[in-house]
Amino acid sequence: MATRTKPPRPLLRGLLHPAWGPLLRVELRGESGQSTVGQAIIDTGASMSAVDRLVARELGLPSHGAATWFAVTAGSDGPREAAPLRRGQLKLGDDPRFWELDLIEVPGLHDRVQGFRAVALLGWDFLQTCTLTIDGPAGTWSLALPPLPRRRRRR
Repeated sequence: MATRTKPPRPLLRGLLHPAWGPLLRVELRGESGQSTVGQAIIDTGASMSAVDRLVARELGLPSHGAATWFAVTAGSDGPREAAPLRRGQLKLGDDPRFWELDLIEVPGLHDRVQGFRAVALLGWDFLQTCTLTIDGPAGTWSLALPPLPRRRRRR
C-alpha cells in the first residue's frame, strides 16, 4: 500500500528587526505588470494586510471598494477611518508564486522602518495560511508558506 506524503511547504527565513520584528523581502506587482521591490512587515497584530499609499498609486493598484479600520491604540470607541482597498500581487522572498491579496491603503508605511523601504504589511488574512516561528534569543524567524501544488504524473 502506497502512502501519501505531504507536499513540501516553502520556508522563508530572516532576521528580526529590533523594533519591528520580522521583515520579508517582497516584490509587489499591479495589474499592468509594473512592480516594485521592498520589505513587508509581518504583523501578527494586524487583521488585514496593507500597502503603502504612495506605492499603491505608483503601481496603479486597482480599488474595488473601501475598508473601515481603526488602530488598537485608538481604543474600541476611537476614530475609525475608511481607506481604499487595493488589489495587488505579492511575491514573497524567493518563493516563485505571486499571491493576490486585498490590501488596505495606508499612508506613510514606507517610512516606518528606518533604513528599509516598507511597501506592504502582511496581516492575519494571509498569515492564517502559514506557520510563523520566531526564535527570540537568536533574533531569527521562519515562515512556512502553503505548499506548492503537486505536479500530476503523466501516464
